[in-house]
Amino acid sequence: MYSLPSQAMRPLSLSPCLTRSSYLRFRILSSLSLPPIFHNSQTRLSFSKNYTRPHLFIRNCTSITAKPSSEFNRNRTQDAPDEKLRALRELFSRPGVNIDAYIIPSQDAHQSEFIAECYMRRAYISGFTGSAGTAVVTKDKAALWTDGRYFLQAEKQLSSSWILMRSGNHGVPTTFEWLNDVLAPGGRVGIDPFLFSSDAAEELKEAIAKKNHELVYLYDLNLVDVIWKESRPKPPNKPIRVHALKYAGLDVASKLSSLRSDLVDAGSSAIVISMLDEIAWLLNLRGSDVPHSPVMYAYLIVEMDRAKLFVDDSKVTPDVMDHLKNAGVELRPYNSILSEIKSLAAQGAQLWLDPSSVNAAIMNTYEIAIEKYLTSNNNKKSKTKMHTDTTGQSGGPAGVFRTSPIAFSKAVKNSAELEGMLNSHLRDAAALAQFWVWLEEEIHNGAKLTEVDVADKLLEFRSKQSGFLDTSFDTISGISTSEILITYLLAYLFPFEPDLCRFFALCTIERSYLGLLIHFFCNMEVSFW
Repeated sequence: MYSLPSQAMRPLSLSPCLTRSSYLRFRILSSLSLPPIFHNSQTRLSFSKNYTRPHLFIRNCTSITAKPSSEFNRNRTQDAPDEKLRALRELFSRPGVNIDAYIIPSQDAHQSEFIAECYMRRAYISGFTGSAGTAVVTKDKAALWTDGRYFLQAEKQLSSSWILMRSGNHGVPTTFEWLNDVLAPGGRVGIDPFLFSSDAAEELKEAIAKKNHELVYLYDLNLVDVIWKESRPKPPNKPIRVHALKYAGLDVASKLSSLRSDLVDAGSSAIVISMLDEIAWLLNLRGSDVPHSPVMYAYLIVEMDRAKLFVDDSKVTPDVMDHLKNAGVELRPYNSILSEIKSLAAQGAQLWLDPSSVNAAIMNTYEIAIEKYLTSNNNKKSKTKMHTDTTGQSGGPAGVFRTSPIAFSKAVKNSAELEGMLNSHLRDAAALAQFWVWLEEEIHNGAKLTEVDVADKLLEFRSKQSGFLDTSFDTISGISTSEILITYLLAYLFPFEPDLCRFFALCTIERSYLGLLIHFFCNMEVSFW
């Protein structure tokens, strides 16, 4: 999630007593006048009996006024014509394109929620940088759909050339409904098939067919990339690293052997894997292509006797090369995935494809190749005699369309993975304990802190822990009104347990429910210092 420091993100006008959001967000922790939880590694939580029940009240701030966020843009002056939209629309009539609308989703070719900068096409064309959203551009309109987390941000970042569609609000149409409404019957809707899962593309195709619209797959070019030109960021090329066996708990050969057993059971001869986390887990590799995610951009095809990794070889170090060779994995260029799909279909391969994750470009390429294979065989053989392979299956290539088995295998953690998860939580808990001590001291000393200040300090404490590489997402500093009220309510209901109330408040704010369970339900003592 991205946040903006702009005042446009804060539609409330507050009285002077609440002008600093950091004061509002962290005041709860100091106002209870409770001692710190952790003083040393040998001390368990102790509960004071000399504690006066606090008064439970809600401040009536009559000076707080609120207005709909749409009010902020009602009087906005008309922006200059959007040159990006103009350039994009000029491409609609290009030979080989010939479309009436173009859809730009947030995802990359692997259906990732968080993506490398070079694939942030929706952000580039619209100016909206939130992590979730879909842009649709027609010859005379442009609309962007996003959810409630980003309404204010989108209002601030979108120009007047864009219509903001607040997904989930009553009366707001879906992208399909809007296209069916604004396009004349028989329109052509273009997409980059690499950016849609097979399931998503089929759903879109069926929905717009109600108005006789055609879904057009533009394989050879992404229209946003064409206008992005030289200013488009370069693809990430940081080196891949081997994930040590002491952390993985299972070597690559064993994982591939188990996967091949699944292929046999499903009647498949090969599987195409496009989810980046599944590839990283299966091959015990880690990368740095996506912020906050230890993955690398790649495809993987596992056959019964070999495996092929489609990746930019400039990121493959000698150690990684040796690691892959020992596991029987060959390297292929990243962009050669479609040609390999065609080759496998021509050989009669029964490919396992997960339609919820494999992109429409791969799925459609395989289906077309199957048709070509069957047509070719029918010309060579009698139509009444079907080809039979060594497994006894007839009819040549036929896809196995079901959920990837790797998702289930990856979900069952072995002892090494469990130990790693526990140790990482404990190290992070130590960093959080140090952070809360620091924060309370700063507040008591009258320091004026912003959300950015505390987020940076928390990152500093975390980065000092052994084995730290990165955070799973940027810290979101702040708590909701409901969490503040819950904390006050706990202090009111449990007046003789101040440490318990404070600890629960910290766990709620940091969502550290695991820490809460460990300390109170398992009564487990952990050394933090």
